[in-house]
Amino acid sequence: MTATVEHIRKRIDNLAPDEARELLLDLQRSFALPLVPAKDTEDVAEVETAWDAEIDARLQDVEQGRVRLLSAEESDERTEKLFTRLGIKRPTVVEFKTILKDFSYAIS
Repeated sequence: MTATVEHIRKRIDNLAPDEARELLLDLQRSFALPLVPAKDTEDVAEVETAWDAEIDARLQDVEQGRVRLLSAEESDERTEKLFTRLGIKRPTVVEFKTILKDFSYAIS
C-alpha cells in the first residue's frame, strides 16, 4: 500500500459511520466500482468449499441448540437499537432499495 493510500485510509477510518457510508456510495456511483478481489484471493472452488463448510457448521449449531435463532421482530428491534446507539439514521425501505440498486450496479 502506498503512503498516499495509507494516509487516505487513516482519514476514512476517522469518519463517522454515516459519512463513511456516504463516501462509499459516492465512490461507487462516480466510478462504477466493481468489487475488486484481493490479489491473493483463492480459487473460486476453494472459496465455495470454505463457504459450504461454514454453512454446514452454522446449521449444526442451530440443530444442536448451540445458538438461538431470532424472530423477525427481535432482529428488527436489535437492529434499531444498534442504529440508534451508533447514531446512524436507519434507511427506509425505499432508501435501502436504492442502496441495493446502486450496489448491484457498481458490481455488475
